[in-house]
Amino acid sequence: MRITGALIIAAFLTLTGAPARAEPPALPPMAGIEEGSAAALERAILFAELKAAKNEADAREIEDKICTFWRSFADEESKRLLEVSREAQLRFDIGNALLAMEALVKHQPRFAEGWNQLGYMLFLAGSYDAALAAIDKTVELEPMHYAALAGRGIILIEQGREAEAQAPLKRALKIDPWLKERNLIVKPPEQKL
Repeated sequence: MRITGALIIAAFLTLTGAPARAEPPALPPMAGIEEGSAAALERAILFAELKAAKNEADAREIEDKICTFWRSFADEESKRLLEVSREAQLRFDIGNALLAMEALVKHQPRFAEGWNQLGYMLFLAGSYDAALAAIDKTVELEPMHYAALAGRGIILIEQGREAEAQAPLKRALKIDPWLKERNLIVKPPEQKL
């Protein structure tokens, strides 16, 4: 077991280009993950890979791995409710999708991805303030949740709060340099010399 742990750490250091003695970069803690655990190490590796992605295709592949990682914290009932919501969404039945997500966060309130999905359903239902509250809970549980941060930016833009939307979008972009919503970030006007 010690050899496997050492190999994982060595792989992490190699992937990030860090010198052999450097510590992995500190990430804000995710609720429910003990510092130094295998899950914390996997999370650190995934976010280091995302930051180091060479192109958009590689970044999308790593984003998928991160989403799988986030969803891995669902218990069986939460997985069932996620599936109920997904099936309802496919039928464009936002009401039942929303009910499933409300049941999920009541059942497993420390499951960040459950709150993120609830925020998304609330957004689709047009309940922007409630969606923002769900996103706040997501980010409280998983500070690196770039998709929730981007969602916050989108909702703020929908509410006509473009200037306020920039902070969460920029924070999301720092986590995921290949963020799909990066085009929503307003660049300062170029100064003429």
